[in-house]
Amino acid sequence: MVDLTIRVFESYTLQDVLGEAPPADSGLRENLESEVSSLITKINDTPKTELEQIHTRHLRAKQEMTKFSGAMALNQDKLEMFHEFLSKYLLAIESKIRS
Repeated sequence: MVDLTIRVFESYTLQDVLGEAPPADSGLRENLESEVSSLITKINDTPKTELEQIHTRHLRAKQEMTKFSGAMALNQDKLEMFHEFLSKYLLAIESKIRS
């Protein structure tokens, strides 16, 4: 079973990613861009141990989302959008952890 309460960023859960709402439109893209940009900015002020925990949580969310890639009943554009922004965020965290 999938835990739909897994947080993806601050404003979304896995249920939001897999569900009908919010729709995969330009508004969602703008919200994701804004949220990820804000989160990336906060990375510099976040302790390494906390970044490692955030990375682990978001990596788990990405793994759960990947299970549904290609599922005919789900909005693939929306899944790809979340994957795109989640990958960007994870890369930023990984870069900061390594530095």
